Amino acid sequence: MSKGPEAAVALALLSTPFVVKRSSKKSKKLSHIFNTPPIKTAFNVSNFILSIYISGTVYQKLGGPIGVLSVQKFILPGIVLILSIIILNSAILLALFSLNKQCRFFSALFKNIIDFLPNIAASAPIGYFLATIMNMEGGEYLTLLFMLPLLLARYSFVLYLDVKNNYYNMIQTLSATLEAKDRYTEGHSHMVELYSEKIARKMGLSNRRVEDIKVGALLHDIGKIGIDDSILNKPGKLTPQERDVILRHPQIGNDILKNVQLSSTTHAIILHHHERYDGGGYPDGTKENELPIDVYIVSAADAFDAMTSERPYCKNRTVEQAMDIIKRESGKQFHPKVVEAFLQVLTEELASRRKAK
Repeated sequence: MSKGPEAAVALALLSTPFVVKRSSKKSKKLSHIFNTPPIKTAFNVSNFILSIYISGTVYQKLGGPIGVLSVQKFILPGIVLILSIIILNSAILLALFSLNKQCRFFSALFKNIIDFLPNIAASAPIGYFLATIMNMEGGEYLTLLFMLPLLLARYSFVLYLDVKNNYYNMIQTLSATLEAKDRYTEGHSHMVELYSEKIARKMGLSNRRVEDIKVGALLHDIGKIGIDDSILNKPGKLTPQERDVILRHPQIGNDILKNVQLSSTTHAIILHHHERYDGGGYPDGTKENELPIDVYIVSAADAFDAMTSERPYCKNRTVEQAMDIIKRESGKQFHPKVVEAFLQVLTEELASRRKAK
């Protein structure tokens, strides 16, 4: 807004042909003005322009400075400007989706605002800095010089995200390979990953730890690749010798991946996901705080999915029955803090399902 709302609208119009993005997270196809339906482009541009102009007008009415940007005068109108653009832009788009019954308007609007705020908070200081440069002599050229390294940094970050996504896709493929071998556990690793993530987030763990837990959950049974199919897919009860073979799968998995650059947490999950909090598990009989809580998270999620899944050697239990078992085993098989968080997750899920009905 350093040149006023009209200039901001003109800049938005001029930059439209240069907006290039991926069609989706999994697609490498690029989406731009020349391969997008004209009506969609017109809607998106109109939405953006309307949001900018109305928000810019509000910014001026609140005393937001044009030209030289005084920090004291800019802060409050600037915050209102940012919130107004997010709310208006999201509301117009979500109103269209809501009319087509593709989403619930207010819940989707609230989620959009929450999702956008961290990005806006991070980029707002850069925007203020650029606006200040724009008002200097030859500011337009200085802005271009500043933008080039900024765009290069952004491009490098996008490449990093691509590598990270490819790594995660490879982990999922490896997990799917195991499940193709063991027909009784199809989808098991994905469910363990899903519940492990929910428990970890409920416990307030950092995003980095959650990512390590998810990878560990996907790979926790990878050692079963080294188990003979006749044992792995045996429909009846295992003999003591066959059970001893199955009990070796955490160590086999750890040996398979020992040279792979996974986090220490992920390696611990693969090796120790069958340990018990009271020390009665395997392979090492570790207990309590001898293992990171991340291991106990995957252990609980693994046990829950096993209890609630149909297996040839035991009847599946209901969610409520599995919750009772997990509660009884708090401080025995399972870590008490993990049990507390997991029961909250499952209680919320049950309440959500009942509400949906």
